[in-house]
Amino acid sequence: MFKEYKTFASFASLCLFMLAAPVLGEAAPAVPLADAEPLHMSLDDVINRVKNHNLQLLIKQESVRRALEQSYQRRAALLPQFSLRAEQSRRKLARGFTSEAVESPPFDSFGSRVQASLSVFDTQRYADFRIARLNHAIARKDFDVATQDYLDQAIMLYFTQLRDLRSIEIAKGNLGREQALLELASQQYEAGAAVKIDVTRAEVRVATERRALMEAETEVESSILELKSLLDIDLNQEVRLDNTIIEGIHAPLSIKRYGSLEALTQLRPELQSQQQVLKQAELTKLAAAWQRLPTVELFADWGYDSGKAFDNEEGEAWLVGLRATLPLWEGGRIAAEKREAAAALRQNEYEMRDLRNRIEREFKFSIIEMDARYAQIEIASDEVRLGRDEVEQALERYREGLADNRELIDAQNRLAGAERSHLRAIYLYGLSRLAFARSIGAVERVLE
Repeated sequence: MFKEYKTFASFASLCLFMLAAPVLGEAAPAVPLADAEPLHMSLDDVINRVKNHNLQLLIKQESVRRALEQSYQRRAALLPQFSLRAEQSRRKLARGFTSEAVESPPFDSFGSRVQASLSVFDTQRYADFRIARLNHAIARKDFDVATQDYLDQAIMLYFTQLRDLRSIEIAKGNLGREQALLELASQQYEAGAAVKIDVTRAEVRVATERRALMEAETEVESSILELKSLLDIDLNQEVRLDNTIIEGIHAPLSIKRYGSLEALTQLRPELQSQQQVLKQAELTKLAAAWQRLPTVELFADWGYDSGKAFDNEEGEAWLVGLRATLPLWEGGRIAAEKREAAAALRQNEYEMRDLRNRIEREFKFSIIEMDARYAQIEIASDEVRLGRDEVEQALERYREGLADNRELIDAQNRLAGAERSHLRAIYLYGLSRLAFARSIGAVERVLE
């Protein structure tokens, strides 16, 4: 009976708490990120996350938008301009049109005008508009360059995280072998088939591998934090990356179709951006010379004049005209601007040549490095296989009492080194693939 009453009281208390929570304004506790479902991400997910959530890219995107709006502002100067003006004034004249003194009472004047103007011929405004459009094109290409740079960083961190996770597995495997060696050495010592130094050596190796495991775990935390920061993911959110890309990575078959710089020109946003900068420098040089040409503007206004607003005594007034302006002497400013524009054009031409050479060098070196790194994977695989055979043979000799455990320790050290070399070869090959993809301006195609 008491148990039933206690259960009923607990249930009633729970119901009262649930009814009182809205009144007290208490919200339901949020699920901590540590207890939330882990975020599974493939390489494609990382690429999409960079493009849509990287804060630096979002800042660059707004710069592109600003450049576009600035081009619209420059275009507006070439279009007709309309405005409405109304003015009420009160004045007193001291002299008339004949410069004779007059005594006239103060009088009111009201005027309302619809004003219009149109730039008929103005090379400077036209050049400003063309330069603003090129600025927008340059901003877009610079955004593409930044996208490739941040994709490059993200994929490198992706590979680094997978390498660090694999390093933990290797460190755990090494620690397991050293612990097994310690247990075997202890058994051999108790059986009188080994000396105390064998046990001590094994204990030292266990301590060393424990430290290596701790360092590997620290590297994992460091690389995943960098990746989360780059992708704008909460640092407390657990992230798990797809590691299947490492298992099926192979040398690309279609490298040679990118063998010419002409093909690279269509892909590298840096080259496209520099081409737009070069066009802008050429236009700036022309615009400096265009300043000696006249400007022609059409203007007009139409409205009413009266003494006061809404006094029903309005009279129609209008004006139309054509204005032309031709610079005669500006102190040598135009000539100096022409010389400066010519120097800027030559500078951009040199930068274009330097950029082409650098990109071609990066492209050719990435192919050489990628081929070499891929060949090293096979060599490292053979080293791991031979290292395992050596450990098995040394372990058998130690069990049979034919040698102390130094031979086995050396064999296990060589195996651990071979496993790390194999992992490093795969990691460096992945980075060389990334460098090749960056050299052709298409980081997203790193695994193609």
